[in-house]
Amino acid sequence: MIHFLLRSKPTYVNFGMLVLRLALGISMAYHGYLKFLSGSQGLYKVGAMLAPLGVSDAYEVLGTFAAFSELLGGILVALGLFTRLGSLLLAGVLFTATILHLDAGFFSWDYPSQMGFAALAIFFMGGGRYSVDAALFGVR
Repeated sequence: MIHFLLRSKPTYVNFGMLVLRLALGISMAYHGYLKFLSGSQGLYKVGAMLAPLGVSDAYEVLGTFAAFSELLGGILVALGLFTRLGSLLLAGVLFTATILHLDAGFFSWDYPSQMGFAALAIFFMGGGRYSVDAALFGVR
């Protein structure tokens, strides 16, 4: 047991990367899916959240882009297919969400910032051994 706690075997590391990818990817894909379920009015509201950043138009398009980034990025990260591209899509959306919630207190910006750092970590680590990237391209 002590060896498991103190050693960093590649199998353990790659399994940990898989768990992180699945948790972040599935969660974010579901968030994106729910945004699309809300229809054009819901997508408009998501885009309108950018108004404090000086964005004054194209709210529905921007909301659609955010939902698409979450859905596609989440699927790519969960599968480990083009993992770094998917994690960049997620990190961009989550960074923006963090900025938008800074004024609302710690518990408003805490979640998107932690998820954003997870996306950033996945960007640097890649998909790992248990990914489609590894199977198709030999990339770990």
